[in-house]
Amino acid sequence: MEKTKEMLFMLQRFQILALFTNSATEKNVTPSYAFAWFDSVYPFLSESAPWHKPYADCFKVQEPELEELHSFLCDKWDANQPISFYDLESHYGIHGSSSPGPVWSRHSLRSACRYIYLLENNFDNAFWTALCKNGHCPMEAHSITSEFGPKNIYFE
Repeated sequence: MEKTKEMLFMLQRFQILALFTNSATEKNVTPSYAFAWFDSVYPFLSESAPWHKPYADCFKVQEPELEELHSFLCDKWDANQPISFYDLESHYGIHGSSSPGPVWSRHSLRSACRYIYLLENNFDNAFWTALCKNGHCPMEAHSITSEFGPKNIYFE
């Protein structure tokens, strides 16, 4: 049964991403929701679309971890305490790309932050600028604040 669920997840993923990249459709899938499926981040706070709910355990970045990260970032933002990506890695016990922490890796943390960035109305530009400031984050963290659109989807 687990293989069947995995196959259904992949089929659902393909359908959502194909819909997102189809130029004949107009805004049926938001960039944040498409990114979540593309990079296997549970679409936390995307409650208007239910398609991810049966596959919660199939995403590489799970809902509880994402919820905790979002809460931590909210606390920092509410306290007006900007945090750099390197500080965020330290908080989660990550020591570079080759030394993941107990829950997060550099890649999964970057992906989760990018998903949160793509959600509308999450923090302000100053918060994201501090997170991705040159010299205070790895080069790949600069992609957190980049646009995500159909051109970013590729089917190999």
